[in-house]
Amino acid sequence: MESSFELKALALDALSHTLPTGIAVLDKSFRYISINSILAEFNGVAIEQHLGRTVAEVLPAMAETIMPMLEQVRDTGKALLNFSVIGDGTNNSGHSQWSGSYIPLFNAEQQLCGIAVVALNNTMDWFVQQTRKDDLDRLRKILDNMFTFVGILSPDGTLLDSNSPPLMLAGLTLDQVRHKKFWDCFWWQHDTESAKRIEKAVQDARAGIISRFDITAQMKDDIVIIDFMLAPVYDDNQQLSFLVPSGIEITSRKRSEQELQDSETRFRRVFDSTADGLVSIDSQGLITLANTRALQMFGYEAGQLTGLPIETLLPERYQQHHPQLRQGFMLAPTTRPMGQHRELYAKRKDNSEFPVEIGLTYLEGDKKAAVLATITDVSAAKEAQQNLQGIIDEKTALLAERTLLLNEVHHRVKNNLQIVSSLLSLRSRGATPELKQVLLESQLRVRTMALTHQLLYEKRDFSSVPLANYLRQLCQLVRQTLTNADFISFDFAEMDEQIVLALEQAIPCGLLATEILTNSIKHAFPDHQKGKVTLALTQSEHRITLEIGDNGIGLPESIELGQGNSLGMQLIPAFISQLGAQIELSRHQGTLYSIHFSSTRE
Repeated sequence: MESSFELKALALDALSHTLPTGIAVLDKSFRYISINSILAEFNGVAIEQHLGRTVAEVLPAMAETIMPMLEQVRDTGKALLNFSVIGDGTNNSGHSQWSGSYIPLFNAEQQLCGIAVVALNNTMDWFVQQTRKDDLDRLRKILDNMFTFVGILSPDGTLLDSNSPPLMLAGLTLDQVRHKKFWDCFWWQHDTESAKRIEKAVQDARAGIISRFDITAQMKDDIVIIDFMLAPVYDDNQQLSFLVPSGIEITSRKRSEQELQDSETRFRRVFDSTADGLVSIDSQGLITLANTRALQMFGYEAGQLTGLPIETLLPERYQQHHPQLRQGFMLAPTTRPMGQHRELYAKRKDNSEFPVEIGLTYLEGDKKAAVLATITDVSAAKEAQQNLQGIIDEKTALLAERTLLLNEVHHRVKNNLQIVSSLLSLRSRGATPELKQVLLESQLRVRTMALTHQLLYEKRDFSSVPLANYLRQLCQLVRQTLTNADFISFDFAEMDEQIVLALEQAIPCGLLATEILTNSIKHAFPDHQKGKVTLALTQSEHRITLEIGDNGIGLPESIELGQGNSLGMQLIPAFISQLGAQIELSRHQGTLYSIHFSSTRE
């Protein structure tokens, strides 16, 4: 019996050299009776080390799985066929895949005497299938994590598969769209024209035409814009296998492009509607853009200036030197405003010239337009300026004549007043002391008015009199006229030199000051005792204050302004009224007149 088994094993072993099949024979105790080299190699143990040993002894790591199956075959007498066996391979590198069968062996009396082990090596097929599966899994992961929309259609346009992004964004599952015609899927149902366009693209793809266009697609919360493409795929025999639709969501890009286009449209409208001519120039001095006003100004049609050198718009006398000036500007560019008092001229298409003002704005970082020139035709302004200059010259001549006339008038008035003063002086000779005093005071009043006209004549400004200087000269005039002595001193400690009065106020103010000074010199210092008269002139909030005081014996309580026999005291209220002033009188430690009034020049 044993020789028979050995013969059969040798025969099977001979066959196993040409077949990827492992064969072994076990006795009822699961000891190896025989084993071929293929199965021994799979087990990782030499043939000699199998014989006489049990499966559990040879393969302890697999015993837990194998032994129950062997026991089942021994106990039931029924074979276990084509079960999978995955082994780490004790001597093999990597995993191996086998298809195993346990077949019971019976003797002539139909008694179980052993078990045949048959193992078919499926490792290569398994490896190929596993590799294909891994590749498909990796491809699926890549496609599902791509922002691109990718699908697979059958040649008739039926959707077979799709990656995750279009499904997730639309709130769909693959089962909801699989086996539908692609143009009937949810993405295109918001618009009949979109569905028809997809159907047409499928027809073109079946004819071998690749389609690419922008189209809107319905998603769960929004309608987006897709850069869509549909292409056919052929097998090795150039037979159409399937169609591949793909797309990229470009909504943001399209909106940005639209916003940019709208911005450019708005810019062009503003650019063309500007009243000034605008011309953009690149770093080489070539015109890149000109607005409508510039074209009209220079006599060109749209597009005729583009690409021409900016020197085309300049008179010939500027053209030779302008490129050097332009290059110097580009080396140190700055914004140059208009109206820098430079007389510039430009040239029209017909070679006629016209005066212009030009402002330059450097456009940093703009390759197309390095400089923006703002050009204004100042022909009308220049003509108006010339006309205005003619008017100014005419008025200046008239003003000079008027000034000369006024100068002569004030000169004559001053001379006439001096003549009157001289006549009064002559008349006072030989007069009684009372009459002589009256004539002297009248002469002083005349000289006061003459002093006003003298200051206007000397100043050559007939609109106003500097009050501080006028009062200082007036004080000297009064002292010389009345006493011609130096027992009276004047204090001008606080005098605002900026205060000026118009002629209609200067005369009553001078006459008022004359009466007050005359009264102080005549009555405040009896017997020519030394004394001081103080004048102060200040201004606050457009209100002028003139203070005239002395440190004399003081004005008696019985004397009031406008009362008494003195002509001066009677004239003071009249001058106050002419000046539009208010007066305050203080009799403490001498006499102080405070006069407040507003200048008519305000």
